[in-house]
Amino acid sequence: MNIVPLPESWRARAMIVSDVADPESFFDSVPSFPRRKRRFEWMVSRIAEKELRRRGASGNCVSFSHSGRYGAAAVDVRPIGIDVEMLRDISESAARHFLSDDEMAAMQRCTIAHRMLHFWSAKEAAWKQRGGSVPTLKKLRVKFESEAATGLRFQGVETFATGDLIAALAMSSRP
Repeated sequence: MNIVPLPESWRARAMIVSDVADPESFFDSVPSFPRRKRRFEWMVSRIAEKELRRRGASGNCVSFSHSGRYGAAAVDVRPIGIDVEMLRDISESAARHFLSDDEMAAMQRCTIAHRMLHFWSAKEAAWKQRGGSVPTLKKLRVKFESEAATGLRFQGVETFATGDLIAALAMSSRP
């Protein structure tokens, strides 16, 4: 199993794993799924949670994500959301389906590679943090704050790119 190196500020709350050789060996039983792919996705994201908790993460709020060979989990005492996306080519014209006009303008100012996937992932993580209470990603607003070499910062959400992966983590601010 490989563990994806994450930003320091994420490490106590998030874990991304890949290349799990025998995912079934981590479980006494696994729910049945109609497709093998879905079963694998379920297992690899729960393995990420198991490893995160083994390293001391605690809390009842849990978020899961998966993409390709990657599984991710985030754990906290407050609502949290995580998203992982394997890099892929997507036309930026699709952004109109999930970004507001202001968000689209902010995205177009960004120079980071795969900028649309960063925005998508940020919105997915924020949506999960809110428990899916917002009916569509387009109605969920994320306020862009800054760009760095490896990711973007939004109010309450950060993205991070590494290798063939973009991840986003949405966290409640600490008191």
